[in-house]
Formats: sequence, structure tokens, C-alpha cells
Amino acid sequence: MNKKNIYMTMVAWLIMAVFASCDIETSDNGDLDGFWHLDRVDTLSTGGRADLSNKYIFWSVQKDLINTVDRHDSAGDYLFRFEHKGKTLRLYDPHVNDRMNGDPAVEDPAVLNPFGVNALDETFNVNKLTGSKMVLSTDELKLSFTKL
Repeated sequence: MNKKNIYMTMVAWLIMAVFASCDIETSDNGDLDGFWHLDRVDTLSTGGRADLSNKYIFWSVQKDLINTVDRHDSAGDYLFRFEHKGKTLRLYDPHVNDRMNGDPAVEDPAVLNPFGVNALDETFNVNKLTGSKMVLSTDELKLSFTKL
């Protein structure tokens, strides 16, 4: 390949990259963005600890949605709106992730319990948030995650 062909190939790749980047939505969620595995849930009032490291329970954070899914016991697949402000993370407006049926709103918060969520509108304290670990807590629970 001569220099002209190499140059033309590089220009073509650059043009494709510029046009492709026009459609990419970005978010400013920082370390929160990504795919999180729920490793452990501690019940603060009793000192109980649920080791979930061998279960497939995930939170996925992108743009302005959190998707919680249980791939182990089929406890469900839910979408939340969220607000991350400094040391708090608020999850609200949960819906069943079922586009064929219009993503119905969740009415019973008990279905969210396997994900460490106990209310339809719940605010967590962000105790730790790095590129690899996240720890969230309420007055009742402490949730520990590892980013995949």
C-alpha cells in the first residue's frame, strides 16, 4: 500500500469516526456509570449478611436510568430513574422492563427487595464509589457492589 492509499484510508476512518460520534449519547455520571454486580447485602439492625457473590444480580447505570436485573432466580428486570447528587443516590419511578407491554409501573415495592431496594422512591447514602467498588446504604441496609 502506498502513502496516498494509507492517507486516504486514515481520512476515511476519521470521517466515519466523526459521523459515528454524532449519535453517541454521553453522560456525566462518572464512576457510577457501568455494570455493577451486587455482592452483598448487610441488614444493619440485625447484623445479618447475605452473600450474593455467587448470584447474578446486577445494576446497570447509563445516562439517566438504572436497570436492575436478576439473572439467577429470575426475580425480575426493572428500570429506575435516578438522581446522583454528591453523597446520595435516589432511585424513583420504577417500571418493569417489558417494552412489549409498555414498561408498566411497579406498584408493589416488595418485588424490588432482591435488589436491595425497599421503596418505590428510595435515597441511598453513597459510602464509597470508585471505578471498581460501590457501597450504598440506608438506615436499614448496606449494599456492596463490584463493577464488571
